[in-house]
Amino acid sequence: MASTVEKLQRIIYREFLLEAGLYLEVGLESLPAQLASALACSAESAIARLLESPLLEALTLAQLRPLFAIRDMGLVSRTAAALSAELKAPSVSYDECCRAALSYAVIGSQGHVFSALRAAASKNDAFARHHYLYGLMLALGDSAERARWELGMALQAEPYEQGRARIRWVLDILDGRM
Repeated sequence: MASTVEKLQRIIYREFLLEAGLYLEVGLESLPAQLASALACSAESAIARLLESPLLEALTLAQLRPLFAIRDMGLVSRTAAALSAELKAPSVSYDECCRAALSYAVIGSQGHVFSALRAAASKNDAFARHHYLYGLMLALGDSAERARWELGMALQAEPYEQGRARIRWVLDILDGRM
C-alpha cells in the first residue's frame, strides 16, 4: 500500500493533468507520447488512460516523477516574491493563479505554490479550488489538521459533485480510509 505522501503526490499529478493544456504551457509537450510508451497505448489516449484511476495506478511513482519534470526556466527561475507580484495584477484571473499553483506543486516549490494560492484567495476567497489545493499542499507538508480545515472549506464551496468527490478522496487519504 502506498504511503499518504505518495498518494497525495499522485493526486497533485492528477490535478495537473485535469487542467486542460497545462502540461503544454509548462513545456511538457512530449508528455502524451512518453505516457503512451509507458502505457502501451496511443498518445491521443494516454492521458485519459492514466486518469482512469484516481491515483494514477497504471504507473509507479518512480515512473511518473521524470515524466512530470518541468524544466521551463521561466517558471523554475522565478522567485516566489516575483510570482506573487505578477499574480496580483488585476489582469490575472483566479484560474491562472490556481494553474500556477499546480505547476509549482509539480515542481515541488512550496513557497511558490503558497504565493500563487494567496493570490487566488485575494481574487475570490469564496471559490473552492484554492482551498482544495491549499489542503493538498498542507497535507503534504505534514499539517494534517490545517489541511482538513482547508479541505472542509473547499467542500463547502465546491458546487460540483465531481469536485466534492475529489476533495473527499483527499480527506479519506488523510483519515487512512484510502
